[in-house]
Amino acid sequence: MSMAASEAGTRFGYRLKVPLALTLVALVAGVLVAATTYALVDRHVETNAEAETRRLAATLARAMAVPVLRNDVWQAYQLLRATTEAAQAAAEPSVEIVVLDSRGQVFASPTPRQHPLGQHLSQLPADLAEVARRAFELQPPRSVSVTAPSSGSLVLAAPIVGDEDTVLGVVLASHPRALTDAQRGEVIRQLVMLGALAIFVVALAGGAIGMRMVAPLARLRQAMQAAPRRETAGDARRALDEIGARRDEVGDLGRSFGAMLEQIAAQQELERHMQQAERMASIGQLTAGIAHEVNNPLGGMLAAIENRRLRGGLDEASERTLGLLERGLRQVHATVQALLNEARSERHPLTEADLRDLDLLLRPEAEHARCALQWDVAAPSDVALPAVPVRQVLLNLTLNAIAAAGARGRVRVWSRAQPEAWEVWVGNSGGALDEAKLAALTQGTERSADGRLGLGLWITARILHTLGGRLRLAPADPPLATVLVASFPVAQAVA
Repeated sequence: MSMAASEAGTRFGYRLKVPLALTLVALVAGVLVAATTYALVDRHVETNAEAETRRLAATLARAMAVPVLRNDVWQAYQLLRATTEAAQAAAEPSVEIVVLDSRGQVFASPTPRQHPLGQHLSQLPADLAEVARRAFELQPPRSVSVTAPSSGSLVLAAPIVGDEDTVLGVVLASHPRALTDAQRGEVIRQLVMLGALAIFVVALAGGAIGMRMVAPLARLRQAMQAAPRRETAGDARRALDEIGARRDEVGDLGRSFGAMLEQIAAQQELERHMQQAERMASIGQLTAGIAHEVNNPLGGMLAAIENRRLRGGLDEASERTLGLLERGLRQVHATVQALLNEARSERHPLTEADLRDLDLLLRPEAEHARCALQWDVAAPSDVALPAVPVRQVLLNLTLNAIAAAGARGRVRVWSRAQPEAWEVWVGNSGGALDEAKLAALTQGTERSADGRLGLGLWITARILHTLGGRLRLAPADPPLATVLVASFPVAQAVA
């Protein structure tokens, strides 16, 4: 039975159970209040009946002294009729009065057919006879009362006292201690009507209060259900913040669920970083495979250039062209080896010729993109920097700047010598770049519009990291919307 009740209880949510529980409490409270009211009314009627019966018997005992002494039955009857006129008009008299003389015989009664004159007290009902005998026997005379066990009525005997405490007779009065059947029916009817109205009002109020109480639970449930869906995650988070501001158990639940969501988000972020690391590792493995394939044709081209020089007969233009090709091919070879962290070739310091080669290589790219290129880079005079990685960094940054500036854009590349570093500033007039976008580009997680993963800045940042330098975003310098600074520490200079 308990399991069945439990299963039945789980079919309904708290949005229904709480209002129903409050309504049930209101119903039970209304019934208890009605029962208590009935008991209080009954007790009040009993107390009033006893007081009225005592007052009536004492008053009649004083008024009957003269008629009994004069043996004036008619006067006694008139007094009793006047006193009990309202009771005689009722279908069921609530008060029964009998006046006995000193001999214990009926002297007067408002109901002479029930209690005829001269009837001895022994012929009266047992409860009336008992209380009458006790009243005659008591000295000094005083009132006596008993409760009739059969009817539950209060029976009172008040002695009619004459001179020198002489007992002239006894006034017997009987009155129901509690409500009569007619009174009880009327009280119950009124209690049912008023109680039903009160219970209805209280039940409505309890239902409204219950709905108000469970409203935060409903909002919490909606927020918890909407949290996994991305399209409603923001609204769910705001709802959780509102619920978490409460200082009750619902607020504790909201804050706990919000903390759980933050932990899940942190775990997902960690997993995302792990996936990125795995992806970068895969890229590294792919790069390693490609590097071995690239090194073979590079070696062949470098050998061909060397063979052509050995045959001689080169004019100045051809020599300059072969030198440019050789330096370019060796830079490609050194860059691939640097990415693999396997560079075994000797490094040579950066010279003005290396920077002129870069200017010569980048001019056609700028002209093809119809972009104005301003090149103001001078090699450091007092320190020696490795030419290959520096050329690769400048090449990547400038090509990215030309692509960002677009047609009719402007690109400026200049250098600054600092006490602890040699800096190259690359600015373009394209769209502005913020710190978050730069971080995504340098981590290799930013994809282009066609879905390709850009690795230019990632390679640049890795080379700078290998040299002990860094890439940072400088404030905009109109018309240059984005300015990137590549810092090469002089401590890493090669002698």
